[in-house]
Amino acid sequence: MLFRNYIAEKSGITIQPEKAYLIETKLSTLMLDAGAESFAEFYKHIVSNSDPHMAQKILNAITINETMWFRDAVLWKVLEEIILPRLVEDLVSGKKAKARIWCAAVSTGQEAYSAAMCVDNYLTKNRITGVDLSSFEFFATDISTRVLSIAKNGKYDKISITRGLNDYYRTKYFINSGSAWSVEPKIKDAVRFEHFNLQKSFGALGLFDIVLCRYVLIYFSEQLKKEIVKKMHASLADGGMLFTGNYVLYELFADYFDMKHYDNLTYYLKKMVAK
Repeated sequence: MLFRNYIAEKSGITIQPEKAYLIETKLSTLMLDAGAESFAEFYKHIVSNSDPHMAQKILNAITINETMWFRDAVLWKVLEEIILPRLVEDLVSGKKAKARIWCAAVSTGQEAYSAAMCVDNYLTKNRITGVDLSSFEFFATDISTRVLSIAKNGKYDKISITRGLNDYYRTKYFINSGSAWSVEPKIKDAVRFEHFNLQKSFGALGLFDIVLCRYVLIYFSEQLKKEIVKKMHASLADGGMLFTGNYVLYELFADYFDMKHYDNLTYYLKKMVAK
């Protein structure tokens, strides 16, 4: 119970009692490294703050980092067929100086790089003039410093590179060095990765046209889900879109978003809400 409460306080992640065994599984190595002989002793070591980096080490160990390239194929169709034409028009007309995309809980970076590749490919495929990849800002965050280090490095092994990435995108946007595949500099440099806890204020992040906060809300308490949805609404520009993953949690969104459908995908359009 102590560790479940500690993890919820630090990360927002709610671990149900029946899943408590995951704590021991994921933290046993840290416990031994700290010289503790039991989790009770380990907890005392943590709260004594004898290791100021231990909180982050625990978050790195406990977070779930499942991801893949171009996860949920329909999302990228929505981006290409519905959202990008409008954003490009706004950029060309000068209505918008820059289009901003936030990938929250980005894990090892595949989603953010997928977004940058999708946009660049759309622009080149449609021979768009007056707008290029630099017209878009790709901002990506995660609570785990471990996965952010991998994301910033932009290098992936032979197994990671195959998960969701087709030959076209791999050939166009990656450099093979034998044991690893590296994201080409144009795409890598387009994405900015930062450490960020979704429990914190979003105020300093600015406004976004698209927010991808996918497959993470399900790990939070109902209260925290509501708080994050409200903050996501405030962080979106007028007409902004929120993507949360291929599940419907509309009761959380009804006050702030209109639910949209495309094929089997549900996503959310920002509502104008009286302040």
